[in-house]
Amino acid sequence: MQVPPHSMEEFGSRKDGAVMVLLVDDQAMIGEAVRRELLGEEGIDFHYCSDPTQAIAVAEQLRPTVILQDLVMPGVDGITLLGEYRARPALRDVPIIVLSTKDDATVKSSAFAAGANDYLVKLPDTIELVARIRYHSRSYMALQQRDEAYRALRESQQQLLETNLVLQRLMNSDGLTGLSNRRHF
Repeated sequence: MQVPPHSMEEFGSRKDGAVMVLLVDDQAMIGEAVRRELLGEEGIDFHYCSDPTQAIAVAEQLRPTVILQDLVMPGVDGITLLGEYRARPALRDVPIIVLSTKDDATVKSSAFAAGANDYLVKLPDTIELVARIRYHSRSYMALQQRDEAYRALRESQQQLLETNLVLQRLMNSDGLTGLSNRRHF
């Protein structure tokens, strides 16, 4: 397993729009080929995990904006691994692009049913790979920003509700005595 140093940013907190890609593939040759394809691409941080049994732990640690994953790996079924990502709250929404040698419609259908967002046959053209990585990352980061905005809105609504309750109590009582005033009745 090879995981370069990184900063521990929360999902969706990349203000600069940086894309963090995690490739999970047991073949070092594929890891190197994808690394070279992405090497000159500005704003894309590439990380490689060669041990599929460590993929979940590495993904939870790195917090990628896109996962590229093979389906055929020793000791781990790629379709099952897709479901494991989706079962983890921290990884549930991270886009997964399957990179596989299998160009079979049934396999593709199984991958999508298990949680894949996209499917490419190895090794795709660099322009297409980069376009899909950027598209899925952008969508994921937008989803994270939307969810954060909804959380902030819910907090604001709760604070307003609590403040209104306090104001209603103050409006119905005398400021000096604390007794109910005529508005209360």
